[in-house]
Amino acid sequence: MSESTIAAISTPQGSGGISIVRMSGGSSFDIIKRIFKPFNKRELDRIKDNRMMRYGHIEKDGRVYDEVMVNFMKGPNTYTREDICEINCHGSMISVKDILNLLLDEGCDLAEPGEFTKRAFLNGRIDLSQAEAVLDIINSTNELSQKQGLKQLSGLLREKIEDIRDIQLEALSRIEYSINFTEDGQDLPLDDIISYVERANDEIKKLLSTANKGKLIKDGIETTIIGKPNVGKSSLLNVLLNENRAIVTDIPGTTRDSITEYINLGNLTLKINDTAGIRETEDKVEKIGVERSRELAEDADLVIAIFDRSRDFDQEDKIILDIIENKNAIIILNKLDLDLKIKKEDLGNNFKVIETSMISRDGIDKLEEAIFEIFDTKDLNKESLIITNLRHERLLNLAKEKIENALKDIKSQVPIDCVEVDLRSAYDDLGLIIGETVSDEIMDKVFREFCVGK
Repeated sequence: MSESTIAAISTPQGSGGISIVRMSGGSSFDIIKRIFKPFNKRELDRIKDNRMMRYGHIEKDGRVYDEVMVNFMKGPNTYTREDICEINCHGSMISVKDILNLLLDEGCDLAEPGEFTKRAFLNGRIDLSQAEAVLDIINSTNELSQKQGLKQLSGLLREKIEDIRDIQLEALSRIEYSINFTEDGQDLPLDDIISYVERANDEIKKLLSTANKGKLIKDGIETTIIGKPNVGKSSLLNVLLNENRAIVTDIPGTTRDSITEYINLGNLTLKINDTAGIRETEDKVEKIGVERSRELAEDADLVIAIFDRSRDFDQEDKIILDIIENKNAIIILNKLDLDLKIKKEDLGNNFKVIETSMISRDGIDKLEEAIFEIFDTKDLNKESLIITNLRHERLLNLAKEKIENALKDIKSQVPIDCVEVDLRSAYDDLGLIIGETVSDEIMDKVFREFCVGK
């Protein structure tokens, strides 16, 4: 456990009903006992008041800082495995900052981002993947991302990684035995080693197969709206957001740069990019916006292509169809209240076509249904464990590459001690996921993404 006692504000900044100032460390009880004056005059007791809420005031040198509820929790059965004290005060920034400054004056150090969770990791309460799951839960934007965060926080990923490492260890132990305890020409049968290595590789590949789904769950479905100017792209964004986020006018080229917003759609999150209208233009700024539209469409998980059904199908519309070829795409024929001039056969048979009116909102429910058909949340819910963290995916890929190199070498009769190098390195890569072997640099990178107070 760390010798210092840290303190931080654990609730978001701004006014609210209640805010929480938190301490963690060996001096937590002594500090709170000095500045907390219980309403019933009975002093705090380290044993009797463990995990009890006490009502009173924070006071120092005759000054009353606030009326509070204090909760002291004795280590090691706490979040950080250290003594923790939480001061529940009124949600005024004045009260919160004054109480925090008082704690610092009393000997606390100001906590760094994520330092409470970092201490939980360093003190062995959670592994590194569980620490990252805490951040995922905090940042979750939909029910699926929260569920996956909770699964990883429960230790599901750690258990899976440990199972794979146990399989690798069986292979490594046989290799070590062959190297150190057998005579030349009497090595253990390679089939046993190959069997274990192939099992580990299969398990890693199963985990990696979920990574694309994990990206959709955690980061949202990258969705780009494209179309010619004045077909209703910005109007669609406003309808989906239920607010006037994008400027809508009859002037072509109003949207010159992309606008990005997030919306929740059932269990899914859409990261929606409203783009500049695709057309030939001499305006330099608009031309940059058009090129940006093409790039966003190319990188999107989903493209919504909007056409004005009251205009004849032309060459610019053909360009838009070319852009969405071989993409997850939905076509919208907008302006349902006007005459239909575009022939549906002009749009081909590769995409779902929905007719809408942004004014009356007709067809928007069908658009949502079409998105659910492409991204089946029932299928996502079937997965017990999904890789949502880019660091985990990268390390799994590194381990997989080394294991496959080892398999290739074994089958090519490469000396067994050379094979061990790749297998041992893959074993260490998996250990980095859960923090079995981790550098200060990696820890700093993980925890600096946390907010202060968590």
